[in-house]
Amino acid sequence: MDKDLLVSKTGTIERCIKRARDEYEKDPTTFVGDITRQDAATLNVIRAWEAAVEMGDYVLAQAGMGPAHDEREVISLLAENGWLDPALGEDLKRTGEFCRAEWDYQAAPLPALVTIIKRGLDDFDAYARALLARAAGSPAPAADAAPAGDPAI
Repeated sequence: MDKDLLVSKTGTIERCIKRARDEYEKDPTTFVGDITRQDAATLNVIRAWEAAVEMGDYVLAQAGMGPAHDEREVISLLAENGWLDPALGEDLKRTGEFCRAEWDYQAAPLPALVTIIKRGLDDFDAYARALLARAAGSPAPAADAAPAGDPAI
């Protein structure tokens, strides 16, 4: 398995997490009224989701577990095959539902975006670390384990 691709996608996820978080944390009290910052945060959540799905598709193909029929199935297959914790998979699928609503121009509710920024962005990091660890032959790190440094460097 080409870990360089996984490291690259991890870097993309990390940059998107940072950007989405930065937009919210500039001033949480004005975030609700600032459509430009909301759009920037939303686009970065979507980009992180897309990178996570691409990462998962690659792992599924390389490990002979795929292909998945949709984004949710990517996460389900990885969880079913021990590549990530099932609870983390469920949380990620909820974030994917937010992204799907945005893709379908349904304007996902702002409270969902704020919840993802406050609690769900760390799920992307845990997901990327789990896939990297498993690809390297290590057991997946615990969801609350500290990152082992910036794998994008």
